[in-house]
Amino acid sequence: MKLFQRTSIAEATEIVRSGFQDGKWKFDTRDREGEPLKRVGVWLTDRALSDTEGPSGDAVLEVEVSLSDEALQAFELEGIFWDARLWVIPAEIVNPAASVRIDHVNPRTSWFHEKPPVEE
Repeated sequence: MKLFQRTSIAEATEIVRSGFQDGKWKFDTRDREGEPLKRVGVWLTDRALSDTEGPSGDAVLEVEVSLSDEALQAFELEGIFWDARLWVIPAEIVNPAASVRIDHVNPRTSWFHEKPPVEE
């Protein structure tokens, strides 16, 4: 399954090199007790979100996970987005099952794609 995460370029580079770290997330949606919904893990969606929809950042990671829909079901948060699926999965589950690459970066705010100067 192909999933996505938006983050900073520095964080994306570190994730590709060393793997994901768990983050703490709080959502406007309420849990059954009426408290704000909170989760700890890696925020992943089934499509690349804009930075106005989720966490901001100039890089989008493409995360190919070898986990079934059934395995991911316990980590899915329904009703957060009307047109995207969202999971918050513990890093210890994602890392061994994931292949991660930087899908794209925002060229307007980044030097990431600039070629180094040619020495004469």
